[in-house]
Amino acid sequence: MTRYVLLALVGLLLCGCTKFTRERFDWIETRVDDRDNVQRTLGDPVFRMDDQWYYEDLDRHIAARVFFDPQGVVSGKQWMDANTGEWHGDNPELAPAEAGEKREDKTKTRTVEP
Repeated sequence: MTRYVLLALVGLLLCGCTKFTRERFDWIETRVDDRDNVQRTLGDPVFRMDDQWYYEDLDRHIAARVFFDPQGVVSGKQWMDANTGEWHGDNPELAPAEAGEKREDKTKTRTVEP
């Protein structure tokens, strides 16, 4: 029995398991979860700024921000994936765009060296 427990623990260590994944990020609910729930779900943030927690995994080229209101409840969240160019979520600190307002232009370029 002890051998199987030891093998299971070694397997977990070798798989490079991390709490910070897109699936776990999607579990976080705006206006429902608080700081404790976010920490249990995603682990410790890379850094904390005021009412924002920032997560990143440079090896997988992903990052996320979680915003909290003054009561410590999630007020917004953003997911960024450099591999796919995805930037999804909302920043509660930004005022909503007015009708017809253009906030950014996106251009994708790629240079392929021979």
